Amino acid sequence: MTRTQVVDRLLGVLNGVVGDHLARTGNGLAIPMQIIRGGSPLPLELLQLEAIVPAPTSRVVVLVHGLTDTEACWDMPGGESYGSFLARDLGYTPFTLRYNTGRHISENGEALDSLLEQLVAAYPAPLDELTLLGHSMGGLVLRSATHAASVRGGSRWLPLARRAIYLGSPHLGAPLERAGNALAWALRKVPDPVSVLLGDLVNLRSSGVKDLRYGYLRQEDWEGADPDALLTNGRHPVPLLPHMRHHLVAGTLSDDPRMQLLFGDALVPVPSATGRARTADRCQPLPQEHVRVMPGMGHLRLTRDLEVYAQIRAWCEREAGWNGGGG
Repeated sequence: MTRTQVVDRLLGVLNGVVGDHLARTGNGLAIPMQIIRGGSPLPLELLQLEAIVPAPTSRVVVLVHGLTDTEACWDMPGGESYGSFLARDLGYTPFTLRYNTGRHISENGEALDSLLEQLVAAYPAPLDELTLLGHSMGGLVLRSATHAASVRGGSRWLPLARRAIYLGSPHLGAPLERAGNALAWALRKVPDPVSVLLGDLVNLRSSGVKDLRYGYLRQEDWEGADPDALLTNGRHPVPLLPHMRHHLVAGTLSDDPRMQLLFGDALVPVPSATGRARTADRCQPLPQEHVRVMPGMGHLRLTRDLEVYAQIRAWCEREAGWNGGGG
């Protein structure tokens, strides 16, 4: 790993932990949201885009990383990635996203809505299809962006978004963040200054992290609410858009169904990753063939595994009626 890659990884972690504070105070360490191509930020002007993407196809895929990560999470040995595989196998033009994961998911969703609008406007070829691929928090940012675009109206990119694939995304929230919320609340209730201080330190978790408690996607979910109230779910519904194909992948560390329900891929349990829980909380049901549970698959491995890629490719081939032709 090069020095630049190490610095980028550390910045990703820093932004995930306190990125909201960095952005709010104008700190230069705050990561701006950018579309990345070939390891560099993409200028979204037509003439420059033509030079950077010399052979654009009619299909684009955008890959969005998760909490405390960067676009490097997709890199596999040999320099390949899901994006490069999709370019090779199905004629996609891949882009990755870099963003400050400590900001509210809804804020990143609105920013991504704007950025995708710019990308589509500057894209140097007719565009027929946009596929969205998100890991962990990245899947929630994608859902938030589609919601923001549908509310705004007049979007150019949203009608082109034919498919979204979510890898280990906590659609119904993450138990680890709920545990952090309960721990901080309990510490601050102890009549001891050290315990209160520890509770305050635990509560320094970023807005992005706290949004993962129940999978907040909208500004209304958190605006005006106490972010540290004990296990208070303010989530508003965000339907999966019907014009898109939605696909869900959940990883599990165990073959035991009970362990899968509790721990899933170590960070996201299977019901949350597949949107299936109590009737009042679940996402609208998807066809069984749109949901894949993969035993022996940890949370981070979901971003760089050949079996996961094979499933992604199969969905893209089947839903697009792929016949082996170009573009």
